[in-house]
Amino acid sequence: MVDEGSVLARYVGVATLVYGALGLGAFALAHLADDASPVAMEAALGWDRVERLALSLALGLALGVLVVLATRVLVRRARWARQLHSGFRELLGPLSGRQILFLAVLSGVAEELFFRGALMPLVGFWVSSALFGLLHIGPGRRFAPWTAWAVAMGLAFGAIYWLTGELVGCVVAHVLVNYENMHFIEAHDPAPEARVVAPEDPSLIGRRRHRSGGFMHP
Repeated sequence: MVDEGSVLARYVGVATLVYGALGLGAFALAHLADDASPVAMEAALGWDRVERLALSLALGLALGVLVVLATRVLVRRARWARQLHSGFRELLGPLSGRQILFLAVLSGVAEELFFRGALMPLVGFWVSSALFGLLHIGPGRRFAPWTAWAVAMGLAFGAIYWLTGELVGCVVAHVLVNYENMHFIEAHDPAPEARVVAPEDPSLIGRRRHRSGGFMHP
């Protein structure tokens, strides 16, 4: 019998190694490229840094809230989103609140440091977003929308970084989305409930039900 606790512990351990390597890789790339830091770059806006930090934070919070709300609407209304949600429930398994917080912060910080902070100044806005999407390829066709969604999110994060030159908003948005959506995956099962057969509807075995409760052929 598989011990779910040990499997989950290994999953968290692997995630820690992967995201730790991404974070360290971000600082290594910045050093090789002679960048002062992977958390700031020259901004499109000519504002002073305090103003750009405030704007980055505001845009990040707004983006995070918008994506969290959009996720819930899509899961309830779009079949592909429900399938993706169910796939993540199977893939992630049960997670505690502490594990969700740990993974959300670790992944959000490490991925933003690497893809926006280190890669974007080197390879540009579009390529870094495409590479970010390639990191998010799941085990099966139903995860394909996740890859496309990740590319779109990479573009949104990249736009904040390009505009403000400050990574803080990207990190806040990324962590917020991961934290809230992992909680949503854990708490919400989108599988349809067993269908209740009305008197006029076909039953689950291809017959029709009398109002008295018996069966008859259609």
